[in-house]
Amino acid sequence: MADLAETISQLALFILTVLLGVFTYQWVIIQLLYFFFVRKNPFKFYWGLAQSWFTSFATASTAAALPVTFRCMEENNNVDERISKFVLPIGATVNMDGTAMFVSVASIFIAQINSIQLDLGQYATVVVTATAVSVAAASVPSAALALMLMVLDAINVPSAQVTLLFTVDWFVDRFRTTNNMLGDCYTAAIVEQWSKKELNAMDQEQEELNEEPTTSDSIDDSKQLKNRLNLNSNCCQHCQSELDTGEEDEAGKIVDANSAV
Repeated sequence: MADLAETISQLALFILTVLLGVFTYQWVIIQLLYFFFVRKNPFKFYWGLAQSWFTSFATASTAAALPVTFRCMEENNNVDERISKFVLPIGATVNMDGTAMFVSVASIFIAQINSIQLDLGQYATVVVTATAVSVAAASVPSAALALMLMVLDAINVPSAQVTLLFTVDWFVDRFRTTNNMLGDCYTAAIVEQWSKKELNAMDQEQEELNEEPTTSDSIDDSKQLKNRLNLNSNCCQHCQSELDTGEEDEAGKIVDANSAV
């Protein structure tokens, strides 16, 4: 019974540590990055992603929340559609901030359960390996647990206790998914800020193309002008013919009158 209570206490501390990391990342780190690069109110941007946040939390999948994320980014936060459609799908595949953080914390947690003290080199190995394997993580629920085995193997820590994390991962996974989603969105906002000149140049070029008449339009206009000229020429010829006929009739009448006299 004492072992069970100790295990529950350890898992509770593990959950608390992960959540502390999640909200430090969401409320401090990415907000500072957004303000530094974009120079706008980061919490207004964060609030605009509320619906996407809850969708990511409910589905535990960044990919499943993408349609809602697109709408929040483009309608609520006015991010250019070209940027959001390019950055977000890539981010949902390779940018797993929450997963990297979870794998790092979970690997250290498993080492501590096994009473293994890690040195500075092993901590560095955990960070680097967790970051690398997070890129390969699928955007599906609980994908990080399978990848964590590679990190434990890299630091020579037994992986038998990984099964303990299955009892809490269904809950923690939802929060780290919101981290992944927010990382993608804030990255898209920063990329848009860096790409302002290129986007404006593309818009201006498109406007100029829309203002210039196309070749087909010029051909159509030439045909219409030619048809009008032909119509006017035919009308003039018809009028001249009627005028000549009228003059001949009038001259005939005068000749007949003179003959009668």
